[in-house]
Amino acid sequence: MPVPEYRRAVARCWSMRADAAQRARERGSTDPGLRAGVTSGKHLDPLANLVEQVLVDAGLPPSSIHKDRGVELPGYYRPEKKWDVVAVYDGTVVAAVEFKSILGSYGNNMNNRTEEALGNATDLLEAAEKGLLGVTPPWLGYVFLMQDEPASRSPVRVRQTHFPVDAQFTNSSYQDRALLMCRRLVLRRLYNAAWFITGDGKGTPEGIGEPAHDLSWVKFEASLRGRVAEVLA
Repeated sequence: MPVPEYRRAVARCWSMRADAAQRARERGSTDPGLRAGVTSGKHLDPLANLVEQVLVDAGLPPSSIHKDRGVELPGYYRPEKKWDVVAVYDGTVVAAVEFKSILGSYGNNMNNRTEEALGNATDLLEAAEKGLLGVTPPWLGYVFLMQDEPASRSPVRVRQTHFPVDAQFTNSSYQDRALLMCRRLVLRRLYNAAWFITGDGKGTPEGIGEPAHDLSWVKFEASLRGRVAEVLA
């Protein structure tokens, strides 16, 4: 059976990270590790390309889809924010998608990703409410890639200093927390769809996991295609 394109795209994220680390070593870095692969700023490009292709296949002209440049959208609490993929057609923000990953240092990074996801969506939706993004509310997508390893799968202790935490976080792993965050972002309608993926770091499609069907690529893609159909109708 052919390997789905989305799995090949996720696998390429690890290949690009490994290539960036190798280039760092060739430049003389003594400890490029994961950081070099992430700070290269390109390791999630295969996922952005995948989303772009879906938008084109769904009927948008390529000129309406922006990556790297033309990705600024107005905010409410700040002048603007750069999204990773932005599609604007006939004065309508068809979609704005954010791509994030955690490939280590899970504690601080998980908190940072949560704050970013909440802040970015809240800022943009408030700007839309104030009429800064045209008359049609934007479609927002969130893509989250996490390394699948014991450190991300093991239960993490929570600090309940003054009040008990939400019971769903008790004995949860960082993967559990990421899944719960993505699901709640969609349930609270901060994002229209979220895709949560894990990978074992070997750069093969077989090592890619999707822990929850409601946060899978097929659901994400269907929602995105539906949005394009709505705008083009």
